[in-house]
Amino acid sequence: MKKFKVNNESAFFSLIFKTFTVLWAIAFLLLCPVIKVIVSKQTAFISRGILVVILVIGCYIASRQTTVEYGAEKIHWKWLWYDNTVNFSDVKSVHYNVIHERTRYGYNHRFEIVFRLKNGTTLRLNDTLKLEDIDNSIDGSTDDIKLMQLYRFIEKLYPEKIKRH
Repeated sequence: MKKFKVNNESAFFSLIFKTFTVLWAIAFLLLCPVIKVIVSKQTAFISRGILVVILVIGCYIASRQTTVEYGAEKIHWKWLWYDNTVNFSDVKSVHYNVIHERTRYGYNHRFEIVFRLKNGTTLRLNDTLKLEDIDNSIDGSTDDIKLMQLYRFIEKLYPEKIKRH
């Protein structure tokens, strides 16, 4: 089995973390004048401390890399408590996407492999990379991207499962 690590971003975790952090900050800012009148400075300090702890824990979790292992019959990836195994016999189709996300100062680019299973489930495995590296890997100029190596591996062994789009 081959093994590598990627910066797989879980869309669900990212959405929950960002939403919770923004809601906590808005609630704190809006209620800050009310809190000062009703409660002591210790409570305001505790509230700020909770926000900092949430941010630190969220950043730590978001920075954890996903370990991917694959062989001829299956692919397995693990991120914290999220554990996933896909048998290639259960895969209906496989394709890849290049995702461009607008940020404050530019774009983030992710290379994503999408597994559509026979039971209707869709699983995604992605990595945040430079756009030039993604383009060079797609056109075959380089073989540096681990997820593209995985995609080419699947393409060789199971050409009937590759979905072109």
